[in-house]
Amino acid sequence: MRVVFVGTSPFGIPTLRRLKEAGVEIPLVVTQPDRPKGRGRKLAPTPVKEAATELGLPIIQPERIGDAKEQIAAEKPHILLVVSYGQILPQEVLEIPSIGPLNIHPSLLPRYRGAAPLQRVLMNGETETGISLTWMVKELDAGPVFAAKRCAIDPNETYGELHDRLAKESAEFLIEHLPQLAELTEPIGEPQNPADATYAPSIKKEETKIDWSLPAQKVHNLVRGISPAPGASTTRKGKQLKILRTELTDANGEPGEVVTANPKTGELVVACGEGGVKILELQPQGKRVMKAKEFLQGYQPRGGERWYDNKN
Repeated sequence: MRVVFVGTSPFGIPTLRRLKEAGVEIPLVVTQPDRPKGRGRKLAPTPVKEAATELGLPIIQPERIGDAKEQIAAEKPHILLVVSYGQILPQEVLEIPSIGPLNIHPSLLPRYRGAAPLQRVLMNGETETGISLTWMVKELDAGPVFAAKRCAIDPNETYGELHDRLAKESAEFLIEHLPQLAELTEPIGEPQNPADATYAPSIKKEETKIDWSLPAQKVHNLVRGISPAPGASTTRKGKQLKILRTELTDANGEPGEVVTANPKTGELVVACGEGGVKILELQPQGKRVMKAKEFLQGYQPRGGERWYDNKN
């Protein structure tokens, strides 16, 4: 089976590696162009390009994938496998593979279609998510589901942790289904019910600001849903403070009030509209990520001080 791999972000790397290990023929890897990165704004390769280079696979980086349709078609792929590519594929590209274009999507479709399913499922406090192998159609994430797997979510699991776990599980899930895929001559799957569809749009900057007047559970879900990046933030003494890991706890105080600040034990608790959160990891503006104890000893917050959202 010949598979043209289409991907950009780190989520696709375990799948690319496992396909190579499984002996699947990968005649071409399509990824996005190198982009400026960091303070120096130097061009940096995509994570998938770095992995494909290490594996010795041919790579192309079209600005728009439609511009490379002849190159892709020349490889006569059975399957076009798309994993976190970051572009909408035009119909003429979707029609290239002889079996079909297959997408790995980290949610139980039709729930959480779109760009940020992992973040949104955590921000909404869901207790499970999943992996869907779907055949791609023109409408975003709306194609028939070839196979799906349910995955439980830990109450304190962060976006970064869930991302890495599901990236690995997605790779293994695909490998399990390779024998079935190899026997197909056309896409076969269960149609999605549009009435059950929900959407997971990209995270907007204003959504990253902590509203301490919300219940602690919602604050906790926001923090873990966008940690480590972009990170949920508050304002302390006029500077941004990112909160990257929390636990739920009891607390009585005004929303945003530091009710416990103990540099010896490392206990740092902030009150919310209902209850509070114990802060475990955070990042002061312009500084590195640190544990609560280090922050308490270095920045010396005091009980009674208030932290604010972007509306204050």
